[in-house]
Amino acid sequence: MLLSRMLPYLGDPAIRAELEEIWARHRGAIQGMHEKNMPGARVRVNVPVLTALGNDAARQFINPSLDYRGTENHGLVFLENPSITPQARDIYNGFDTMIAGSSWARDILRANGVTGAEVCIQGIDPTLFHLSPDRGVDDAKPFRIFSGGKLEFRKGQDIVLKAVRGFRDRHPDVQLTCIWGNPWYAGSSFKLLRHSPHFPGMLDHAGPEGINWSGIFEDAGMDLGQVQFHETVDNWALPEIMREADVALFPNRCEGGTNMMAMQAMACGVPCILSANSGHLDIIEEDACIPLRAQKPVAMDEPTISTEGWGESDVDEILECLEAVYRNRGRAREIGMAGAEMMAALTWKQQIDALAPLIGL
Repeated sequence: MLLSRMLPYLGDPAIRAELEEIWARHRGAIQGMHEKNMPGARVRVNVPVLTALGNDAARQFINPSLDYRGTENHGLVFLENPSITPQARDIYNGFDTMIAGSSWARDILRANGVTGAEVCIQGIDPTLFHLSPDRGVDDAKPFRIFSGGKLEFRKGQDIVLKAVRGFRDRHPDVQLTCIWGNPWYAGSSFKLLRHSPHFPGMLDHAGPEGINWSGIFEDAGMDLGQVQFHETVDNWALPEIMREADVALFPNRCEGGTNMMAMQAMACGVPCILSANSGHLDIIEEDACIPLRAQKPVAMDEPTISTEGWGESDVDEILECLEAVYRNRGRAREIGMAGAEMMAALTWKQQIDALAPLIGL
């Protein structure tokens, strides 16, 4: 049951039509409930309600004026800031259950007095993200390194640029394929890039008109001819881009969940290099990925944000991992196959089935 209309959905038109039909059935009842209440008032509904929450227990993906409470109330939380205020703790504890998107986030909640916190990680859509036959692309193609996730400090794109530039100096046939679009570039998370130890000037390339991507790559010393850049792509087109990669690189400083894009790349059979910190730890498995074990504390002078549990990946270790994939493609394929097998057991259906008993369904 949708309690508010979804944002425009640009994926599968059949799913879009189904979602619109669901909303059409419920819209009258939802609007009627609001007409009986003052604007901003808490609306009672006679069904269990799941609410998405983030840092500081802020509700996500819904108009702030819409506040629903049901017969039972369950929080689904992804957080990156281990510093939880007493007010946020009380909000979390006001729910019947609190389900975190990673073991790391669950442990943070428990350590801060949130009772009954449990974990259920994300899933992947196996109809899109799966192994696929070789498309027969010319063997002379470049060695492609995939990087995905919205551009911001915790996602570590500055680390990617530093490592890929160094690796390109060794191997001129390298190409960086990236999807880094960030519609929230005016927000606080994006502005934390000023703490980058590699390219703190990345913020200079963001202005009222958006992000000057060419400027970012040029300042990082990248030849634009060796960058295949996509600001955003529809979800259904993502696996085709991923499958063309020889390796995926995710030196993320922090993930409150498990990193959806890393899971999707693994499901496609792409060998993934993952920073061994925070939410990534739930999807790091022996021989199913390439972990970056050298994780240093993250230096960031922000009074309201803690980086405990975050990790600063070592560029030299990344270069060693990339070199290993470059020189031993057979072994890299084995790792990619093992990652795909692991993700095949983490479909959305299976993960929703795992979520149901945690919320009493």
